[in-house]
Amino acid sequence: MSREDYVELVQDLCEELELGDAGEFLDRGLLQVDDTLVCIEYLEERDEIRLLADLGEIEEGVDRAEMLELLLEFNLGNTSFYLPTFSLHAENHHPVVAYHIPLPALLEDDIDLAFVLQEQLIPLLDEWKGRLREAVDNAPPAADLSPPPGSWV
Repeated sequence: MSREDYVELVQDLCEELELGDAGEFLDRGLLQVDDTLVCIEYLEERDEIRLLADLGEIEEGVDRAEMLELLLEFNLGNTSFYLPTFSLHAENHHPVVAYHIPLPALLEDDIDLAFVLQEQLIPLLDEWKGRLREAVDNAPPAADLSPPPGSWV
């Protein structure tokens, strides 16, 4: 597997979604899917594709520290195939999810990137947004939280 395989997947994606020249897309790596801006990167040292999606602006009234704690808990509890990892965008401070897809899985399973984006990742992203919103809405006040087992508190 190689960068050439990644370029071929991106060319197929551009053709299927009628995005025009794959060269421009490879330079920018940004794609708008429905209401979501997705960044697509090839991580050569890991031979995988990373898809970064912005979860949007933090709603007013949401406790930022509580939300960050929930994102970290999501990171630890995740065992799904795409291994979503949550973080914050360095510039706009929006929560961001990164999906990691082994390039060989896309090549061997004969699944194209357009299908993964439209039929799997965007619905998963919507699910994560909903779970985050639900968790923030239903979180007990910080005074009611007990420390996790094994903590020093």
